[in-house]
Amino acid sequence: MITVAGIKEKAENQYRVYLKQAAAQVTSPEDAAGQPFFPLVIRCNTGSAADNITTRAAELAPIYDNSKNKTGSGYTLELVAQNTRHNAAQTVIKRIYFESEKEYLLFIGKTAEVKRMRDVLAVLKEALSPYFESREPAFFSRWAENHLSELTVKHETSFWEHICLCVHWLHDNPQSNLYIREIPLPVHTKFIENNRALIHSLLSSSTGLSFEEEHGLRSSPVLVRFRMLSKEQRIRVGDLSVSELCLPLADFVHLPDTGFLAAVKKILIVENELVYLTFPHVENALCIWGHGYTVTQLASCMWLAGYGLYYFGDLDEHGFDILSKFRALFPAVKSFCMDDETLNLYGEFRVKGKELAGNSVPEQLTEAEHAVFMKLRSDPERNRLEQERISLAYIEQALAAG
Repeated sequence: MITVAGIKEKAENQYRVYLKQAAAQVTSPEDAAGQPFFPLVIRCNTGSAADNITTRAAELAPIYDNSKNKTGSGYTLELVAQNTRHNAAQTVIKRIYFESEKEYLLFIGKTAEVKRMRDVLAVLKEALSPYFESREPAFFSRWAENHLSELTVKHETSFWEHICLCVHWLHDNPQSNLYIREIPLPVHTKFIENNRALIHSLLSSSTGLSFEEEHGLRSSPVLVRFRMLSKEQRIRVGDLSVSELCLPLADFVHLPDTGFLAAVKKILIVENELVYLTFPHVENALCIWGHGYTVTQLASCMWLAGYGLYYFGDLDEHGFDILSKFRALFPAVKSFCMDDETLNLYGEFRVKGKELAGNSVPEQLTEAEHAVFMKLRSDPERNRLEQERISLAYIEQALAAG
């Protein structure tokens, strides 16, 4: 027979279904009107009049003592009398159900949570109604159904009013070209930064761009860090001679116009920062810190194609994927120390790394690179060799060889 705890568990299992309907009563009352949720029947084993009379009485007592039949609140027991061959006339439970929303929510302890959701939806409906009406049909209903967790959680005072202010401002100023900090609203910068996903969800269903790109805001500039590898050649900025520079990508694009690259013939892109900082001296060469997938943001620097271009990343699935994506931009790029010889020589340092999503295979690899990639994939517990494990002496040897 079901227990009181079992009744509560089954009632709680219906809560999300109930929340969806409760939200719909606010967002689209005309659609929800014909779908009553109560009475809510709890389908369960209610026992039988033929059960052992002593055992059944012991099991039935707590169920009855906690029911609306006795306490005046909570679940209701529909009781009927049945005649049995061995137990004479017995009272049995025909069904267990909640008559109303009030009793259901009180029993599972969600009364305040649901009130909070309804209050929030009312705020959104009033503040954003004109905007919702301009969107596709049922936008508000679908949004509410997808954000039940945010709607029921307790936030600071005026949280949702501030969300609405942000939505209105971004909708009315789609190409402001301001930093988030510069948006003229009575909310602090962190509020917008911390709630970007929620604000965006009320404005757009798009997921392909960053929050800043999607809403015409300025984002932190992409920085490109680079150093000369030649002992004799230094980077000169006016009268200052420096070992390395870090420039916004928008300025790095114009690097050939500065004369910095006059003696450069090779450009090496290195994924790891320490390997970049300690990369051996190479005549007539420039070294760029690749920093993972951010290297693909060099797509606007098409002048790179005019130099001997090399990429040195980790020997793992993501390292070869980055190489592939970079080669799609610059077809002539060559890999450096990402070969079978290096993998074998430093095989003792191989560890478990992350696999590519969907078990995909990078397309822009040479036959030899593809073979190394598949060798790594075939051994998922040892599919990563970090480039930091490769010694400086070996890198110097590889440079000398070609």
